[in-house]
Amino acid sequence: MDKVSICHSCGRTIDSAFPYCPWCGAAAETVSPLTEQFDEVFNRLESMQKEHAQTRIVRMETALGEIERELSLMLSGSHTA
Repeated sequence: MDKVSICHSCGRTIDSAFPYCPWCGAAAETVSPLTEQFDEVFNRLESMQKEHAQTRIVRMETALGEIERELSLMLSGSHTA
């Protein structure tokens, strides 16, 4: 492989001479500098990580709210008994 590029579909490294990605079968696009391709892939990964972290935070906040509600019910029940 003299020149390599990154598949815009799956993100894997492919030979620039290939008309299709051997991994996913997507048509190879015009080759841009490798640094630009890496930037695109890493920006997409960073975006996915941020989205995943935000989703986890929302789930934890929901779970914490449920725990607080259950504790409040438990404490209010012990005061009346």
